[in-house]
Amino acid sequence: MTKTRKIELNLGNPKNGWLPIELKSTDFELEFNASNIPENSTDKLCESLILALNGIETEICWNLEPECYFFELKQSGKEIELNISKRGGITENRNLIYKLTGDFESVILPMYRSLKKFNTLEFDKADWKKIDQEKLKKLTELVKSKKLPKAL
Repeated sequence: MTKTRKIELNLGNPKNGWLPIELKSTDFELEFNASNIPENSTDKLCESLILALNGIETEICWNLEPECYFFELKQSGKEIELNISKRGGITENRNLIYKLTGDFESVILPMYRSLKKFNTLEFDKADWKKIDQEKLKKLTELVKSKKLPKAL
């Protein structure tokens, strides 16, 4: 049996509308700075995790101006697939650069924890917008409901 590869997502301290991001797993590492234009990626990540927990296929676009990274989440039974692709510019096709299949604990939970940690950081509103607290609350409730059955 292969051990599930677990991801680690680190959202750094934003500065001037740029957010340092680091994603790691046992066989892959990606570091980049995402822009808060055209949308707030941390809010989008929160929304995407809510959708993924409800079994809806979703994706997050991390804009690097002009390049983009896309994190796609697809649920299939108990498994969750994370596909990471990169697009060089607006007109270019996406290239898949990494694919990981895991479960709630190895894919969703690390992303959720990174959002919770990011939510505690102190930074200027001019640097980055805080995560929508209602969305984060909804996500926290969903995560708790997923984690609960194992504790029983």
